[in-house]
Amino acid sequence: MNSDGVGEHFDGVAPDYDRWKAKAHHYYSALKASLAEVVPAGSRVLEVGCATGDILASLDPAEGVGIDISPAMIELASLKHPGLRFLVHDLMKGPIDERFDYVVAADVAEHVPDLEVCMRAMAGMLTDRGVLVLVTANPAWGPVLHLAELLHMKMPEGDHEWRSRTDIVTAAIGARLRERSFTRSLLVPRDLFGVRGLDSARWAYGIRQRFGLIQRAVFDAAPGAHAPTPGSSG
Repeated sequence: MNSDGVGEHFDGVAPDYDRWKAKAHHYYSALKASLAEVVPAGSRVLEVGCATGDILASLDPAEGVGIDISPAMIELASLKHPGLRFLVHDLMKGPIDERFDYVVAADVAEHVPDLEVCMRAMAGMLTDRGVLVLVTANPAWGPVLHLAELLHMKMPEGDHEWRSRTDIVTAAIGARLRERSFTRSLLVPRDLFGVRGLDSARWAYGIRQRFGLIQRAVFDAAPGAHAPTPGSSG
């Protein structure tokens, strides 16, 4: 897995990206709702891996910036959401020179060649009280998602690696981030009559926490993370 290959893959996916999202609208609606539980409307928000910008727009930011490695995605996002700002940027080369109250990344960690480098870059774009919200797919769903892709039922992912909670937290510690919460949701990724209640029923909470497709990790800066290093000028 390398950045150039990821960028080329999503440049190729870009013309059909919104069609794939419409096909998986139940999943994307749940993903947006999961982010909105953490990110208040009217915040200053950066989305990493923003694709065509719909997730960022759904958060109703006072100021919204999206970055993506794919120039084709950024071009589409800029046309769809002229009130937001979009930039082509590869996080493997470091953060952009701006700070945000919230940094969100949905379905991004699977595609980066070095998760700790990615986490450090995202941490570097947080304000002192900023919050990072990372959404990934539960690796337990890997075989199901792979089969769905082979059957052309979901968007082709290209080269990727499913990330466990341990992977994510280990990288976060290296980036001097502290885990605030970790939750899973969405047992039924399609709106199917008779089983949709599994995603809201109290009795199914424990099942969702173990088997839910969407895993959301929320981080903030560890104590002293933004303090100047010894000998620095501050």
